[in-house]
Amino acid sequence: MAGITWGRVTPVSTNGAAKKPELMSPAGSLEAAETAFDAGADVVYAGVSGISMRPKRVEFGGDNIGDLLKYAHGRGKKVYAATNVCPKPADVDFFHEKIAELHESRVDGIILADISMMEYVRDHYPDMPVHASIMTSVVNAEAAEFYKERGASVVVVSRSLEDMEEVRRIAEATDIDLEVFVHGGICYMFDGDCYMSSYWRQKWDYDADRKSHRLFGQNNTKGECQLICKRSCSLKNDKEEVASGRLMRRPDDVGLERLPFYFEIGVRILKIEGRAMPLRYVREVTQLYRQAIDAYAAAPERFQILDEWRPVIDRLIEDRLEYERTWHIG
Repeated sequence: MAGITWGRVTPVSTNGAAKKPELMSPAGSLEAAETAFDAGADVVYAGVSGISMRPKRVEFGGDNIGDLLKYAHGRGKKVYAATNVCPKPADVDFFHEKIAELHESRVDGIILADISMMEYVRDHYPDMPVHASIMTSVVNAEAAEFYKERGASVVVVSRSLEDMEEVRRIAEATDIDLEVFVHGGICYMFDGDCYMSSYWRQKWDYDADRKSHRLFGQNNTKGECQLICKRSCSLKNDKEEVASGRLMRRPDDVGLERLPFYFEIGVRILKIEGRAMPLRYVREVTQLYRQAIDAYAAAPERFQILDEWRPVIDRLIEDRLEYERTWHIG
């Protein structure tokens, strides 16, 4: 199951200096945020309407984000706003307006992928923390420093770094805080930099940038990903089928075994993927990692992957498969 080794996990030496990472859970609605906080999340991340890369049904508008912040701050919790699309010229003014609203609402941080938007926040709202999104594909310390110079205080490390020593080298070579995904679905393409959906369900429409009509496909970076890589397909050799099934689907990431390593190198934020997932998923995955993080922090030498976590992980994996079957794929 998910490549997990059950039982004792070798502890690491933190010399008493390691700080417990923040646990960040997904929030596709106010109810999901409440569920995550009740389950033990320190912070949630929420998509902002029109400028995040998830379906509109799991984004927050101006009034809703205010309600979310009031709820979170009243409980000593935090909210990071996911604003990780790269705006075209026609979208820039709208993006600036949204950033101003988020600053006025005192959001705890803003997750950005576009370099120009990072520099805009740095120059106009220097007190607002910026996280360089997973979409920036940070794979080395030089890239982390690049985004730090443009105003980022946190970088989300690329999920393509499967060798944890590569993550260690980034942590040791820069003083910028690191955020890592610890659980959830994984894109087949490099950090979601995928154009497959742009060739799916094309339509003829008006392009405001070009001031003319043209063919539009689905826009992955505006929440219209059709999860092409999760669909069943067949591989043929000279018309003869040699393989079939979900050939491009990558197994869900389950990062329980990596917790000691993340403590050792001082990762600041452990992030769970899944803003479009149902409430049960949000509750159970948050509870699982809250329990694991607290157990390791309390007694590293006794930390182990518990058998009682098996059915929880089974349900989480099945919930994601069900989401893929019913929402995007049908």
